[in-house]
Amino acid sequence: MAQASDDVLAPLRHHVSDPSYQFDVGTGWRQLVLECHQAVVAEFPEYEILAVKQKWAVLSFQARPRTRRRGGNWTDTEDERLQTLIDAFADRSKAICERCGAHGSLRESRRIDLVLCDQCEPLVPEHGRL
Repeated sequence: MAQASDDVLAPLRHHVSDPSYQFDVGTGWRQLVLECHQAVVAEFPEYEILAVKQKWAVLSFQARPRTRRRGGNWTDTEDERLQTLIDAFADRSKAICERCGAHGSLRESRRIDLVLCDQCEPLVPEHGRL
């Protein structure tokens, strides 16, 4: 997958604890990732990103309601609400081409499963790296 270090995902950098972390999603999902971030930050302004990647052909936006402190510092309700927000974007990713952002569908013909549109399908090599 292409590393998403462009300006589109710059607002997420503040929420990553490791400044060298590289988002691992194709360019077609970058806008979706930004929208997910905007929804999460609206409810959890101090949330922490653990990872943003493609996993099993679905957006995996892994986060905590806020930076973890010894003994915990969020409730089960907050954690459930965060997961509900994130799950909505994971569901949307199932129909968005990870390479270009057009409508896509699950493609299982490579080493890794991907969501691709008909135009991008022949352009992605067998190894599946975008």
